[in-house]
Amino acid sequence: MRFRSFVRPGIRLTTAAAATILVLAAGLTGCSSATDADAKVLTVAASVGPTSLDPMLQAVDQINNMYINLAYDSLTRIDGNGEVVPDLATRWEYTDDTQTVLAVTLRDGVRFSDGFPMTAESVAKSLDYGRTKGVNGPNWLGSVTSVTPANDNTVLITSSEPNDALPFLLSQRMLLGSVVSEDGLGDPQSLKRGTYGAGPYMLDYEQTISNDTYVYVPNPHYWDDSRIKWDKVVIKVVGNYSAALQAVQSGAADLFSADRPTAAAARERGLSVATAPFGLTGIGYLDRAGETVPALGDPRVRQALNYAIDRPSISDAVFKDFSVPNASLVLNGFPGYDPQDVDAFAFDLDKAKQLLVEAGYPDGFTFEMSAPTSNNTNLVAQAVIENWAKIGVNANLTTYTDLGQLRADVIAKKFPVVAFNYGALPTYVQAKSFFTGGANQYNPWKVSNPQVDAALHSGAVALDDDSRNAAYADAWRTALVDQAWFSNVYVRDQVTVYDPTRVSGVDITTQNPVVDLAWTVNPTQP
Repeated sequence: MRFRSFVRPGIRLTTAAAATILVLAAGLTGCSSATDADAKVLTVAASVGPTSLDPMLQAVDQINNMYINLAYDSLTRIDGNGEVVPDLATRWEYTDDTQTVLAVTLRDGVRFSDGFPMTAESVAKSLDYGRTKGVNGPNWLGSVTSVTPANDNTVLITSSEPNDALPFLLSQRMLLGSVVSEDGLGDPQSLKRGTYGAGPYMLDYEQTISNDTYVYVPNPHYWDDSRIKWDKVVIKVVGNYSAALQAVQSGAADLFSADRPTAAAARERGLSVATAPFGLTGIGYLDRAGETVPALGDPRVRQALNYAIDRPSISDAVFKDFSVPNASLVLNGFPGYDPQDVDAFAFDLDKAKQLLVEAGYPDGFTFEMSAPTSNNTNLVAQAVIENWAKIGVNANLTTYTDLGQLRADVIAKKFPVVAFNYGALPTYVQAKSFFTGGANQYNPWKVSNPQVDAALHSGAVALDDDSRNAAYADAWRTALVDQAWFSNVYVRDQVTVYDPTRVSGVDITTQNPVVDLAWTVNPTQP
């Protein structure tokens, strides 16, 4: 492959960034040959390498998903409009009104990259592997009791409770619906080194260098040749967002998943920025029964803490144009969204003080609080603490860079209040995290509410969208407004930077903030 100059006129590069681009160019040169000078190559700059190449052991996020989605088609797919559409499954429906058995009809003629056919039996084995061995399987598919082939092209997924989010959970967004060949399942260790999927591309082992360069080539057995737009897809690990920005700006890469500072810089430099509301950032009141901090057991106190937060100011200070103040944990496009909940706790210090007086805490109180440093969540926590100080409430903040240790300490009930960030998901899935899923970092005291539980159940078994939305909205309103278990502060955008002169189809949504490299990203010039 021949490379044009990587530095455009007028662009000044730091020594580190220039070195990164030279490394990137050298890495790509090693992936080319004299015969592919005119090949269509998509190059993605990634700030980190994959957690794993096993789709069931992979972290679900905007970067890690890209390594998986190229090689593994899923049963369903989230399209550019945020809708669940067919992929390896052509249709799905619940067999009766209990909505506990989902019949999934499989696409005919699908072959894995190893040439073996996809069957109902292989799909059932893949789903069983994901739900029992996957890092997110026990939580997201924990209600699934069995996956069985009904016939040659139908799989039955049986759950112990209604789960209206199941089609969403089987999509490329969540990875658990990624179908793995039986050869891969027979040797799980091999899944960490290679790809065994039915996606449009497959990993080229010889050209791939672990944690440096991942090269994907077309799957010769793919069921829809029209989807394959690239002769090669290269994901180059560049180490940080700044280096990724320089790579796209210079022409060494086509796109990357960005953070707020690099997205703002990209706009200033004339690159395109795709955004989608996605990241919930707020405060969780975990000791809702007042076991260690009696004041937190009173809903009026939690409501007071909500009213004392100046969401617009914090949103503008921390994420600026890439966030919006929002008190709700449900985003537009998911069941239960109610625009009235967005402004449920408008900033009002007088009202906050009055609620504390009514609850018997006119002089405030003190508690311990934790926050991760990821996505500037610690900065949000610091700003919120400054707001609370104005009503006499004091929080002693401990920040964490190690998310594993943070989770362990929160589950151990070391912190009655936490700052958090969370990617928006369907109500059924979020409820498992925040309300009904047992002890976890969002509810270590396992606090429940019968009205919330009843409303969630009504939403899960509803047979029409209006009834489902109304029931879920009631559940969220009870938990977030009446009980005030959480104080969401703002919703931050997920961001992808790209050069529109080289690629198109960079569509991200709240439902799927991961760029669909496999299906929608195309060369700008055919």
